[in-house]
Amino acid sequence: GTLQGMLEMANVPYVGCGVLGAALGMDKEKMKIVFQAVGLPIVDYLVYRRNEWERSPETIMDEIEQDLGYPCFVKPVNLGSSVGINKAHERVELEHAIHVAAEYDRKIIIERGINCRELECAVLGNDEPIASVAGEVIASNEFYDYNAKYIDNKSQVIIPADIPQATAEEVRRQAVKAFVALDLSGLARVDFFLEKETGRVYINEVNTLPGFTEISMYPKLWEASGLPYPQLLDRLIELAVERHQDKQRNRTSR
Repeated sequence: GTLQGMLEMANVPYVGCGVLGAALGMDKEKMKIVFQAVGLPIVDYLVYRRNEWERSPETIMDEIEQDLGYPCFVKPVNLGSSVGINKAHERVELEHAIHVAAEYDRKIIIERGINCRELECAVLGNDEPIASVAGEVIASNEFYDYNAKYIDNKSQVIIPADIPQATAEEVRRQAVKAFVALDLSGLARVDFFLEKETGRVYINEVNTLPGFTEISMYPKLWEASGLPYPQLLDRLIELAVERHQDKQRNRTSR
């Protein structure tokens, strides 16, 4: 939210969410707290500070093994593009993964690993957001890490995802609910887990500034939903101007 804050102070309209939404969307811990508050389903997780880890690593690993088990995912709380994320299957891997995550942030989040498919949904709008069709990412590696996203070019994208209609509708409903709960505007991509054994949908996280490259999911999802790239850009600019104009209606003094 730091760049958004600068633009707000300069009174300049900009594409995307404001200070609060950007900050919540970056902090995985605070994001999950909001999700829980509005009843969105999430996987079990634990959060530790770097100083806690340095003081009591064995105790922390015991807690993780007892409360979450293996496999689990270890992530820096504040970072994107899957940087610093590792999957741990046993204690040695867990210790290494926490050491790596602690190099990137003072807060480390550990999430229970589930046997799932990875789905993504794009959201567009301000006060009345709409959701795209859902897409599926089939990672080339064990999970959709940095290499799978940006380097090896072997991951597959299926749009729309081959899922039941009821599941697709649930993904879209949760995507909009998360967008509103985090007070987002403009655009966001919402990532989900679809548990293979139960068919249950879990929200993973929200990306408040999704990629716009030729391999990025956000424009692809909207193109599959009937909104081509040029019109998508036009709509994003319109939303930015609308939001800025709406803010000008606010009084700042008596």
